[in-house]
Amino acid sequence: MSKDIQKDIDKYGWHFLFVFDPDGERPDFAYSIGLEESYDHPEIMVFGLDKDTAHEILSDIADDLKTGKKYQINTRFPDVIAGDFEIMFKEVKQSAYSEYLGTAVDYYEKPFRAWVLFWPDKSNILPTEDGCSLTVQDEGREIVV
Repeated sequence: MSKDIQKDIDKYGWHFLFVFDPDGERPDFAYSIGLEESYDHPEIMVFGLDKDTAHEILSDIADDLKTGKKYQINTRFPDVIAGDFEIMFKEVKQSAYSEYLGTAVDYYEKPFRAWVLFWPDKSNILPTEDGCSLTVQDEGREIVV
């Protein structure tokens, strides 16, 4: 798999990895590999979205990074996902890397940074805020600082 990852990073600047539980007991999530290497930006994880939607969002972010856009944690950002919705990034706890980012850990073989992207409910309330009606991102909330 490492050769496929490197091939994608060389061609696109990043690699997409979708993780799913075949038993359906844990939520699906996706993450990037290569943003740190290509754009000096933390890898990004996203929970609770289907594969195509997660890929589209991460691809759009990678395109933004290519043009020099900068993101930071704990700040709402508009215009990342469709509609008048805002997202927020939170830093992933180091203790969660091996379980949730294992392929990236194996690829990098050195320290790297990672964030979780949180997307809002229909009222634009993020899962990190009181009153959010979404639960599909709860596992992501458990692994952030």
